[in-house]
Amino acid sequence: MMSESLPHTAQMILGLDRDNPVFTVYADDEEQLHVYYGFELLEVVSADRETPNFKMLVGRLYNSGTNRKILKETFNVDLKTIQGWAAAICCSDAQEMVRRLSGRKRKLTAPIEAYVRMRWAQLSCEGTYGISARLRQEIQSVFQVSLSNETLRPLVGQLKRGVPTIADNIPEAPQGPIDNQGVSDKPGENACGCSPSDSPELSQSLAQASEAPMLENSPQNHWCDHAGLLIFAQALAAVTQAMDEPQPLLKQWLASLLLGAVNIEQTKFLNWPDMSRLLGSVVRFPYCQRQKLERIATEVHLEALARFNAQWIGANGQSDFYFDPHTKHYTGEQNVLKGWISSIRWADKAMHSDFIHTAAGDPLYFETTDNFEDLCQRFFDVTRRCRSTMQWSKERVLTWVIDRGIFGSEVFEKVLADPGMHLITWDKGFQAMSWPPVDGLSGRMVIQRARNRSTDLRSYPLEYWDRPWPKNTRLRQIVVQATNPKGRTIQVAILTDDWQRNAQEIIVLIFSRWLQENDFKYLDKHFGINQITSYGVIEYQELSQSVQDRQVCSGELKALQTQRRAIRSRQSRVLLRQTKSDHEAHQCEKEIVEMESKQTLSLEDKKQLGLLRGKRTRYKNKRQELGQEIESLNHGLDELDQKAQGVQKTESRLKQSIEQKMVRMDPAKKRLMDQLRVIARNVFYKALAPFKKAYDNYRDDHDQFRQLTQSAGVLEVKADSIMVNIMPRVSYSPQLRRVITKVFQELNKRQLVLPDNSSRKLILRLAERSELQVTLRK
Repeated sequence: MMSESLPHTAQMILGLDRDNPVFTVYADDEEQLHVYYGFELLEVVSADRETPNFKMLVGRLYNSGTNRKILKETFNVDLKTIQGWAAAICCSDAQEMVRRLSGRKRKLTAPIEAYVRMRWAQLSCEGTYGISARLRQEIQSVFQVSLSNETLRPLVGQLKRGVPTIADNIPEAPQGPIDNQGVSDKPGENACGCSPSDSPELSQSLAQASEAPMLENSPQNHWCDHAGLLIFAQALAAVTQAMDEPQPLLKQWLASLLLGAVNIEQTKFLNWPDMSRLLGSVVRFPYCQRQKLERIATEVHLEALARFNAQWIGANGQSDFYFDPHTKHYTGEQNVLKGWISSIRWADKAMHSDFIHTAAGDPLYFETTDNFEDLCQRFFDVTRRCRSTMQWSKERVLTWVIDRGIFGSEVFEKVLADPGMHLITWDKGFQAMSWPPVDGLSGRMVIQRARNRSTDLRSYPLEYWDRPWPKNTRLRQIVVQATNPKGRTIQVAILTDDWQRNAQEIIVLIFSRWLQENDFKYLDKHFGINQITSYGVIEYQELSQSVQDRQVCSGELKALQTQRRAIRSRQSRVLLRQTKSDHEAHQCEKEIVEMESKQTLSLEDKKQLGLLRGKRTRYKNKRQELGQEIESLNHGLDELDQKAQGVQKTESRLKQSIEQKMVRMDPAKKRLMDQLRVIARNVFYKALAPFKKAYDNYRDDHDQFRQLTQSAGVLEVKADSIMVNIMPRVSYSPQLRRVITKVFQELNKRQLVLPDNSSRKLILRLAERSELQVTLRK
């Protein structure tokens, strides 16, 4: 599984010089130092000067002969201290090395503090008077360490006030045998070693929650096929309130997408009694859902959902965005406009969704349309409507990162004239230049990207040259030469109108566009962004008042151009045949001359000479035929050119579409469902983030978390709360169970409630199969 996290950036703080020809050090935004030996990453250490790895790094650099003054200024450490660290790492005695690196020895060590906390609970039962003196006596006896009253005073003060430490809040590690399958060898015992809780049988009736409200104190247990869905309880409860008039059906569709039903038809595979238990009232049958969709799919509701999505991903405080169209190949019978389909490398019927993503790769806003307007025209309209929908002020400056499809002088002029917009794009057609430039480099940097885990980093050294663009000095050109870990070097150029921004930020932004490209694949695979949703159409006659018309090449001129291309293609083939024939005739003539120059010819030579003379005659006839054909084709091209002079060159795009009876797929219902798909994606990613960080395995973290959220479980229902015992489909390792348990503990701190408007508190828990008691009533 690819990593969706942003690449790391680092600023050089220690460069190469005469005394240091190989080592470079970069500092990143996460307070880490990246040490390079040439182009190879040697190590990553903390930038905190109190950490041992920082001290050892500075000491090694000192011992390697790096200039002392540069070390002192770079790391802001006194020279005597650096010399002490350098001497420490040369010690043969490990304890002595630790002592020197530790500096001043701390008497109140962690074991002593733990002993004080343990004894406090026993001694304080008899009163706290004189307890400090007694503790110091015991510490002297047990640890042979003499502590002053002032050293012990802060800890004793905390204990008197009852202030807990972080360790007090960590649950005790499970005790007892655990096998590889997560099940204990002893019958009736949990894998964690504790005895199972007494619970009623789990074969309760799956009656609707509204028919049997839980008012008693003892819990009632229910098996639920979609228990894992409650991990997203906060989002499911919030999306209903995204509009002025609450729409309960939105949380049902959002829940369906999170459970893997990427369209309304696939919701038939969901457990509807369980969905009702979790969400309250639901609409089960697809026909009824489609009717509701037609009613809800209004512009007001679309804008409300867009604002909810922006708030959910925190986009209202951001200013950098990616813009790119996502194309769906339409294979239906409707007469829709054609567009370029990259997947088939051909122009065919297409539906476009112009997407805007945040710099972190989260989808923010989109519009569904066709190819009536080109991308350069759609870009300014979509960004303007995005600003209006999000209710952002016109004075707010936004930076748009776009691929080469937007390249053009008219686009640059519009951007330069708009004070609320900056553009970053590739320089289309840039030719690599000699490197380094004569004027010298503007800077160097390193971009690091994680592969399979957060510490598995690949480094990409970059050098760049920042200058005015020679073709238009009002624009800024940043020429970048990048080297990948295999040593392959490429050279590209970036264009922008923003002269104030740091060049490294611009480089990182455009080099991270893969986040948006990969997200299209993810949206399609897991949330069905390519689903058509509705087969309704709008004829262009009805769109005449809402689309912006433009002049395009007329149909007559297009037909003549098509004929001309066909004749030119045929002419090229004939010319090639003529060239080959002339070459063969020349070889034949050469052989004839050689044979005729001989004084005597054998019978075989005379026979061969006759054949060659016959071929020469045929070549002459063939050349005459090809020449006539070429002349005829030239005459045809002249006729087409004359006709092209007399036809109308351009015509109305709208008129052309109406005459050809073109239609546009009705976008309203698809846009609403796609908006929910985008929200589902962002809800999933936000819930995934703490698990992703703790699990730290990018190969399958998405799959592991998705399986967990789609797991079944047991609901222990009380009048005011529900314990959600999620039963995973597979046996988790002890390490993975600890990670998930930690994630659930953080979720429980948020005071989640059941999204059925009952306000019952949710408590998430990772359960085990060994806790189940199964009975079957026939």
